[in-house]
Amino acid sequence: MPDFMEGTSADEIHRRMMAELPDDIDDMPGGFPYDMTRPTALEKAELINFHLARAIMIAFPQSAWDEWLDLHGQQVHLTRHDAVHATGTVTVTGSAGTVLAAGTVFCTTATDDGPSIEFRSNEAATIPDTGSIDIEVTAVEAGTGSNVKADTVILMLKPINNITAITNKESITGGTERESNDDFYDRIAVEYSNSMTYLGNDTDYKRWAKEAGAGDCIVDPAWKGPGTVRLVLVDGNGQPANKELLDAVFNHIVSPDDRAARLLPTGCAELTCAAATTVKVDYTCTGLIYDSEHTTAEEIASQFGELVKALYGEAKANNVLRYNDVRPLLADIPGVTDFSTFLMNGSMNNITLANIEYPATGTVKFS
Repeated sequence: MPDFMEGTSADEIHRRMMAELPDDIDDMPGGFPYDMTRPTALEKAELINFHLARAIMIAFPQSAWDEWLDLHGQQVHLTRHDAVHATGTVTVTGSAGTVLAAGTVFCTTATDDGPSIEFRSNEAATIPDTGSIDIEVTAVEAGTGSNVKADTVILMLKPINNITAITNKESITGGTERESNDDFYDRIAVEYSNSMTYLGNDTDYKRWAKEAGAGDCIVDPAWKGPGTVRLVLVDGNGQPANKELLDAVFNHIVSPDDRAARLLPTGCAELTCAAATTVKVDYTCTGLIYDSEHTTAEEIASQFGELVKALYGEAKANNVLRYNDVRPLLADIPGVTDFSTFLMNGSMNNITLANIEYPATGTVKFS
């Protein structure tokens, strides 16, 4: 808090008000002057310590939030990323000639943990003579909840008799939540920093990729010789970028339909966008001692998964996920007292990453 806001509690303000009364006026608690001025002191204290404090906070991007941070983004021509719909492919088998209209809804089965997840077809399709067709689909609801594993989209919202089988051979991915305040501020801070250029250095490529929705970007320069650059991308969930995100980043940087909007330096003859190769890391903790009245091993594992994900950016920068960086995260989880062993991929060794590899969480087993 600024120094001019010191001494502004309700009690301090009221004491000063009472001190200003003439000597022959009663200033004892319960007296008429005391009771009449106390509400004013309370209101003034709230105005200073809450409303004025918040007004100062929203004036600076470092402490602004939500719609106020969005306004700071507008000052540097940045917009917060909205939640993204997952996309993928559904394979439909049935009688040749069966027509599936655009917007046909396919879905997973409902479970005890949640309702069915729905996906709409992007275009109309007709089953060919082979009896099977791949259809591009987009999740009805945006967010991470629309990311599903392979062979889980097996139903139609409105069944058709001529359809005999439905499945998604590959996972449907790319669904992300609305960009958080922390992530959006990081992008705003880059715009204010001196590291921003438009020459096509590594920082530029990373910034451009994130502007298009990438969660992170590995720059592989001159990968096929001079004038070539490859961007290895993950989405906002730390998973390999899907085709839609790869196309979005490429179009944002190259702008093939509008050369005036091109960000790619003219001297770069070729830009390639590729999905990252992920190195799955399994975490195991045994002999876990915790406050069982307020948490569970499952909740601790879930919190650990969020904490370790925040380390992956630094790990990628150094091309190593260090055991001694990950292990202390357990101490940051409320309720954890002690544990016997903690392992990454079955050992206590660091995990080395190749240039185009990105760490990803596999299984988290705490007991």
